[in-house]
Amino acid sequence: MKQKVFFILVSLISLSLCSLAQTVGETRSYADSLYSAGRLNDALPLYQRAAFFNRPQVDAEILCRIADCFIYCGDLEKALEFYDHSYFAQTNDSIKKEVLFRKSACYLRSQNYNFALMELLNLDDSLSPGFDQKRNFYLGITWFGLEDFVKAGSYFEKAVTDSLNRQEIRAIFSNNKQFYRPKPRLASWLSIIVPGSGQIYSGEIGPGINSLLLTGFFVGLGFYIVSITSPIDALFTALPWFQRYYQGGFQRAADFAKNKRSEKRSLIFNQVLSVIAATR
Repeated sequence: MKQKVFFILVSLISLSLCSLAQTVGETRSYADSLYSAGRLNDALPLYQRAAFFNRPQVDAEILCRIADCFIYCGDLEKALEFYDHSYFAQTNDSIKKEVLFRKSACYLRSQNYNFALMELLNLDDSLSPGFDQKRNFYLGITWFGLEDFVKAGSYFEKAVTDSLNRQEIRAIFSNNKQFYRPKPRLASWLSIIVPGSGQIYSGEIGPGINSLLLTGFFVGLGFYIVSITSPIDALFTALPWFQRYYQGGFQRAADFAKNKRSEKRSLIFNQVLSVIAATR
């Protein structure tokens, strides 16, 4: 009797395990189909379920795909966590390098350039030509984000093999001053000295002229009030308005300069990407 009960228990456990294995396999297969179709937000819970029921065996590919899904869903912190899990679960060196690149891309996406730099520098120097070009490209983006445009240009050059494309990139980075103009501090000081001049320097001619006219009007109004009444009246009527537009003018001048400089850098960066994309 005991042997019969034991046999039944063993059979039930075996059937349960087979059923579970089949369920995990089917779940993984369906998740893969969603992933391939670009429905990563739908694939995420299925991959998580497959990873959970696949324990204690660790599937590095599932972990990597979970990280990809988290990036798609905008949760970069979780993506980094699962890239780490995937990296330490991998046994293939080439795939481990690819995971490091994905992790670096995640840091770049969140503008954590220093962390991206650490990951990229952790890659060994004995990379295949393809991986080496990819690392140089990522390092170019990293140094561009860190505002070291000399290093950025150097790595972007190394990311292409064609000499003509290298010359194009070298020409783009030949004038290092373009990355720092207009200067926000200079724009601010110009508007402090002459209201509106900082905006005009930053390329915002309309707002600059408007600031000059408004501050000039309230200066004139102040003198007019002094002439017909008293300085006290001018102090309480014209001065607050003058101060408002004057102070706001040089603060906006710095903001205009920052935005204009950022736009210029974005245009240059897109120009570099166009050159590199043409080589692919």
